[in-house]
Amino acid sequence: MSAPVDARWIGDDIGMIDLDFRGVPRVIAAYVLRTGDSIALVECGATRSLPYLDAGLAALGVADLPLTNLLVTHIHLDHAGAAGVLQQRHADLQLWVHQIGAKHMVDPSGLLRSATRIYGDMMDTLWGEIVPCPEERTHAVDDEQVVDLGDRTLTAYYTPGHASHHIAWLDSRSGSLFTGDVAGVQMPPA
Repeated sequence: MSAPVDARWIGDDIGMIDLDFRGVPRVIAAYVLRTGDSIALVECGATRSLPYLDAGLAALGVADLPLTNLLVTHIHLDHAGAAGVLQQRHADLQLWVHQIGAKHMVDPSGLLRSATRIYGDMMDTLWGEIVPCPEERTHAVDDEQVVDLGDRTLTAYYTPGHASHHIAWLDSRSGSLFTGDVAGVQMPPA
């Protein structure tokens, strides 16, 4: 990491960690939800972004809490590429993903073929290692399915457009909606 991590509590037991994707701030973030004596993440970024995620968890003071749930808005590598690596690190980590994307998290070979057609030799530089997610800890969700995290729930809302498997997550405690790339993306200088 070349710069200090931007990690802060943004309210109601929700933390935001800027994953500083490719050295550019405010492109992708992971959100930390306190769930009793553990934490959940919405988005995890690419494996290349894990140093920022780890530093952000430490800056928020939650690095020692068990990471038990990861909810992703879609399976694109900038949002969910590190999921398998995180599940290797955290033996109890459950992944929640739209039913269309779940099979690609368990067997990422098709996802990697597709991404390689676009990014070619830049795959490792951009994303880092992509590891299959354990099927028994990968949960396919559908529209309006509720995921119980103990003292809060998150409801999945199917929001296709950016991706056919895109969902937004509504947090019952704060009323916050985690939208991923539902409205597309903005890439500087555009």
